[in-house]
Amino acid sequence: MNEKPIRFADPFGPWVTVLTRTNRFMVEQLEKAVALRMDSLKAYVDLGVSQVKVALKVTDSHSLHEFTDSQFAVLSFVGHRMLDDGRVLNEWSTDSCREIQQVARHNMVSLIFKY
Repeated sequence: MNEKPIRFADPFGPWVTVLTRTNRFMVEQLEKAVALRMDSLKAYVDLGVSQVKVALKVTDSHSLHEFTDSQFAVLSFVGHRMLDDGRVLNEWSTDSCREIQQVARHNMVSLIFKY
């Protein structure tokens, strides 16, 4: 009757390939997002630790004055760092959107035309 046995999962092969490709892309994007956030977190934690060390050195009014003056530079750094983090996050989201559209297009073409 049937010369070639049909396995149960064979008809779902293209869908499995599509899901694998999509999941691989999502994992890559998650890794990029975590790397970006961990880099930002490390920078802010290092800044906080250094500020605590500087604050512990305040012993008189002169050192307090120097400490408060240095805080303007720290606030400037934090402001610039936040802007840079926002720019990097915006670039990441734009790239992710473009790449997911390419993956979706490739997946749809491979499902429709079975190649």
